[in-house]
Amino acid sequence: MLLLELVVALAVSTLLIAGLHASLAIAIRSMPDSQGSTASALRGTRIADQLTTELETAVYITERSATTIGFTVPDRNGDGLAERIRYAWTGTPGGPLTRQYNDAAPLTIADAVELFNLTPSFKSVSETYPTVGVEDASESLLLDYSGTSGLDDNDIESSDWVGQHFTMTLPAGAYAWRPTRVEFRAKRTSLFSRTTVQMRPATINLTPQSTVIEQHSLYNLLLPSYYSWPSFDFSDIQPIASDGSICLVLEHGTTSKSLTVESTNAASGMVKTDNAGASWSYHNSKSLVSRMYGKLTRSSGSQAVNSTYLTSMDVTLQMKANTPTLQWTLACLNHPELLANQWVTKFLQNPTRMDVNGDGSGDWSVDGGGTFDQDSLVNEVWRTSGTQLNTTPNCDFDTTTVVDVKFQNTSVGGNGATFKINALRSGSTCAPVRAYLQKQTDGSQALTLVTKSNDATTRRLISVTGLPNQPVLLHLIIEPATSSVSLSVNDIQYGTFALSPFQSSDSNRSACLGTDTSTSEFSYARIRVMEPQP
Repeated sequence: MLLLELVVALAVSTLLIAGLHASLAIAIRSMPDSQGSTASALRGTRIADQLTTELETAVYITERSATTIGFTVPDRNGDGLAERIRYAWTGTPGGPLTRQYNDAAPLTIADAVELFNLTPSFKSVSETYPTVGVEDASESLLLDYSGTSGLDDNDIESSDWVGQHFTMTLPAGAYAWRPTRVEFRAKRTSLFSRTTVQMRPATINLTPQSTVIEQHSLYNLLLPSYYSWPSFDFSDIQPIASDGSICLVLEHGTTSKSLTVESTNAASGMVKTDNAGASWSYHNSKSLVSRMYGKLTRSSGSQAVNSTYLTSMDVTLQMKANTPTLQWTLACLNHPELLANQWVTKFLQNPTRMDVNGDGSGDWSVDGGGTFDQDSLVNEVWRTSGTQLNTTPNCDFDTTTVVDVKFQNTSVGGNGATFKINALRSGSTCAPVRAYLQKQTDGSQALTLVTKSNDATTRRLISVTGLPNQPVLLHLIIEPATSSVSLSVNDIQYGTFALSPFQSSDSNRSACLGTDTSTSEFSYARIRVMEPQP
């Protein structure tokens, strides 16, 4: 009996063990292994989650294609620098998918990927500005103060000088004016006297500055003893912005009374001094009987620069040929702009420590080397009296380049606060562009935009005068397709001007911020180099 029970127990145990073995075999076969489709799907999901989390916070796209995306995200490790991330697939089915973080070697996050595809969505913002202006071929009468009411005589003597303030609000389509000739009513008071006829910049009080742009001598011997219209040509006056101004000055030359000129109460703008130019007064109810001729710079239309921003990304990922294809859309929360390069600083910190463009090194460097003076940063403003900051790395600025600088010149002298760039470079050929913001003796500021025709010849494009004694917003658009630069100051458009690239000995390939023979403050700078057009 005992033997029978033992046999039965063994038989039942055998059946139980066989059942457990079968169940365990089924369970083991159902568990995912490192090469199975379930494991691949799980790895794909983790990759999708990581890519989504990182790319949605991107602030700058450094590289992109259908199989590669490089971008920067805000500082994560507390060093003040943006972090650089790059995902890349070989584009060949079965090739690895890698992820690179900052300067570390690329890490393979999937050994054999069947498909990885990136399809971006964009939004475009267009900025319209004038086409390149062309100056009138011939001069025309721009201002006519030849009124006949309230006529009066004004003698030019040793301390008593007179002049006329000229200003113009330009018609639509014109954005600069250049005086070429002035005539006024005058008669001689003595035969051998001389008067100096000058053109000077105007102060914010509409009176003449001490600087003389151009001058000529008027000899009384050539004038009759009755009123006539002597005329003087001026060739050195550069284009003046709309609402800008200039002053004619009739300065005493020889003899006690060198000249008599006529005034009228039909207009305003006459200026007078009784202390040989030490101080001037402006007359609202009088003008010299005078005429000013000149040429307008006119634009025939408008053009646009388009800024493209990444709004979302469609991602397709298939880990293996026999696994499901993952597809998802991620939103780019910061809408990073698509650029070939950019440099930006708000002077919240040492700009030489910033790496917004994600190239692994500081975006700015001190010209000539050396360490940036941290003490020059005061209340988010960089105060400089000689240091120049250069963008790094080198760049040819040969695609559309947009410049925004907020700066102020805080003392009188030299070229003031400066922005410099050698644009449109191809080898040794480039088109220099310079913006000089200069504080004036009357407390105002004047911004002058210049280029060069060759290394030795500077060509002034336009001057914007009467700017207030406060930070000024400079906005430039440098366009290679038309070899031109457009200028806006404090959000007011002042026109587009032709550039003429030439072979230059200046090999500098940086955009530069600095000051010349004075003190300046910079509170913002951004230089954007657009992606080349397909």
